[in-house]
Amino acid sequence: MIKNKKDFWAGIFFIAFGAGAAAVAQENALGTLSRMGPGFLEGVNWGVLGFILGSVAVFAVSLLELGVLLSIALMIVISSLASGRFRAREVAVLTVFMCLLCWVIFIFGVGLQVPVLPAFL
Repeated sequence: MIKNKKDFWAGIFFIAFGAGAAAVAQENALGTLSRMGPGFLEGVNWGVLGFILGSVAVFAVSLLELGVLLSIALMIVISSLASGRFRAREVAVLTVFMCLLCWVIFIFGVGLQVPVLPAFL
C-alpha cells in the first residue's frame, strides 16, 4: 500500500517533529497583550482548522477521479465554509477565477499530467 517508504518515513519524521515542537512550546510563558511572551497565541479554532484541512484532504482524494477543475472547486467551497461570512456569489467568482488560473498555470504552463475533468463527463 505504501508506494515509497522513504517518503512515508520522512512524513512520519515531520509529524513527530511537529508534535515534539508543539509539546515543548507548551512550556513557554504566555505574557499579556502589552508584553507578549514567546507562547502568546490565540486559541485554536478547531472548527476552522477542520474545514481548511478537510478541504485539502478532499482535494487530494478527489484529484484523480474528479479532475483538477472540480477538485479545486470543491476545495474552495469547503474551505470557504470555515468563515462565518460565507457569501455564495463571492465564492462562485473566486472558484471560477481560481479554476481558470490553475488550469492555465498547471495544465498549460507546467504540463501537469492529471485529468482536467472527470472521466464521466
